Amino acid sequence: MKKLHRYIFGEVFTYFLLCLFLLTFVLLLNRIFQLTDLVVGKGVPFGLLARLLLTLMPVLLLAALPAAALIACILAFSRLSNDSESIAMTATGMSLYSQLVPVGVLGCMAAVASAFLMLYGLSWSQRVTEAITAEIFQTRAAAFEIREQVFNDTFDGVVLYVRKIEGRDRKMRGILISDSREPENTQVIFAEEGMLVSDAASRRLVLHLSQGTLHKFGSEPGKKTGQAPQPAPPSARENPYQVLRFSTYDLNMDLTQTLRETRAFRTSLRAQPVAALRKQLEALEPGTVKYNAVLVELHKKFATPLACLILALLGAPLGVQNRRSGRHGGFALSLAVLLVYYLLATFSEGMGESGVLPPSLAAWGPNALLLGLALWAIRRVVRRGAVDLFGLLDRALEKVPLPRRLQPRTAA
Repeated sequence: MKKLHRYIFGEVFTYFLLCLFLLTFVLLLNRIFQLTDLVVGKGVPFGLLARLLLTLMPVLLLAALPAAALIACILAFSRLSNDSESIAMTATGMSLYSQLVPVGVLGCMAAVASAFLMLYGLSWSQRVTEAITAEIFQTRAAAFEIREQVFNDTFDGVVLYVRKIEGRDRKMRGILISDSREPENTQVIFAEEGMLVSDAASRRLVLHLSQGTLHKFGSEPGKKTGQAPQPAPPSARENPYQVLRFSTYDLNMDLTQTLRETRAFRTSLRAQPVAALRKQLEALEPGTVKYNAVLVELHKKFATPLACLILALLGAPLGVQNRRSGRHGGFALSLAVLLVYYLLATFSEGMGESGVLPPSLAAWGPNALLLGLALWAIRRVVRRGAVDLFGLLDRALEKVPLPRRLQPRTAA
């Protein structure tokens, strides 16, 4: 029995490593395309990009572990079933419950790895990502240089032209700026003088302009806080073009705008440790949307790792298919189960945040349904020797009434 256990574990573990590598690589491809522009278009050193990709690994592995556990168990037991090895093991007295022991070991390993990533890996990834963001800012700020009589387009949506640069403080004269970062509020700025100042606290460059005009198109006249809005004159409504004169004007040049658009730079509740989530619960009012979101995320810290074990136990009986399903049937089945699981988890999470479901039920409900499905599949395999889901689907479709024009014609 121990040799058979080691044999089954070797089969499942091999498929698990292969699926984990492929899934992580596929998830990483999307991020690589997003971050390549930082090296090509933004001048970020390749070493910083490699470190940034390393910080993404906890996020990617956390998404790939449950899927890899399910697909590995389905593919391994599908191969054993198609090659009649599972029948031979059953003939020697090794029941399906005994064959599930290696699957449980693999599921526990995946659950422990997922729990470590949820409790420690995500928070580490967030901290290191913020440190790399600050380093990228310093690198770009140091490397940024405005050249005379050249259109500078380093910043997204901003084109800067300077006629002359004077002195050690690099004071600029004859400045033209085209700012189209907000398509509905395009503006062109002319200024006699200007100076670029680095603001390390907010990770941006501030361009101090003096004695100039600002030309806006497509925006309403500005409103001061604390005053009632004044109706715009008829000419402003008919012609949204405006010209504003200023003595001083500060233009923010965000160096990390492109980075914040990627998921690696988005702060989320999932990246916060358990202690921080509990502190937020104490400060929030129970029943609010934010309170429910924090509570759902706190439960998911422990529900997500357990899903790895449940999916592994579900994949083993689902892999014992009829021969007519073929070797590719197990892979198609695993994709269908994963799609249903992630849709159900996302839907229940949204209902938990909105208060339709209790947050605990929203986090643990999908796991409970998966566990019930796994127990049903295991019992059916023990009694009948296989789970013919394709046959169940065929019989279910046969009971669906078809319109008369779609029904097959019978010979008279």
